[in-house]
Amino acid sequence: MTQAELKRPTGVFLLAFLFILAPLGNLLISFAGSGVSGWYEPSVLFAFLQSVSALDWLWLSLLFLTGLLLFRPHKTSWSLAIVSLSLVLLINAYRFFSHDLSHEGSFAQWQLVFSSLVTIAILILAFYFRFPYLDRRARWLFPTAHRYEFRTPVNIVGQDIFEGVTESISIAGTRVLLKRDMEGTSKELRYVDVIFPKIRNIKVKARVVEYRDNVLRLKFKELEQRDRSYLLDWFRSQIETSNESPG
Repeated sequence: MTQAELKRPTGVFLLAFLFILAPLGNLLISFAGSGVSGWYEPSVLFAFLQSVSALDWLWLSLLFLTGLLLFRPHKTSWSLAIVSLSLVLLINAYRFFSHDLSHEGSFAQWQLVFSSLVTIAILILAFYFRFPYLDRRARWLFPTAHRYEFRTPVNIVGQDIFEGVTESISIAGTRVLLKRDMEGTSKELRYVDVIFPKIRNIKVKARVVEYRDNVLRLKFKELEQRDRSYLLDWFRSQIETSNESPG
């Protein structure tokens, strides 16, 4: 899936915004359901805030953190958001089973149960349905390498030489459409050399990520800084040339 094919996570951004507001909303709902008249007055609100336990502040802070993390569509931040939601669920489960909530009334108990069910639902959605919105190829600690959608001839050198053309390419790797089938040798290949005939015959060592229907996905290895800079300049020149071409 290319960057252009990734879905825009508009619904997730809305959830992220709601998570950021959730701590304030939970506190106000708890105060309103306490049965205390005039709970909204500043002096009463201040007293309520002072009565909030450290455990409650912890899971409310984790909700806020989850919202911030979901605003960045990257697999690292979303994985951390899943961890944060899991901690929220564990804390609420601990509160429900280890604490006597009878003195807080049925309203607080139902609020805790409802909050936990919503957390479980969003946790499932965030875990199982994240990749239509995220690039699987993204590195965990660094931004995804920019991909260039243009075609250039390449030669793949393994047990044999296979000619092909790039479908997309970045400084991190490429997807190549081969002119002929690899005839069963793909299962034996872990590393190949990639030669770019039009780019000063640069040869790059690459790891085979996937091979299917004559399409070979490769991740570059041991790319020297000199070759990296040359490739980047060449990629950009090709994009500029294609933009200047008529039609």
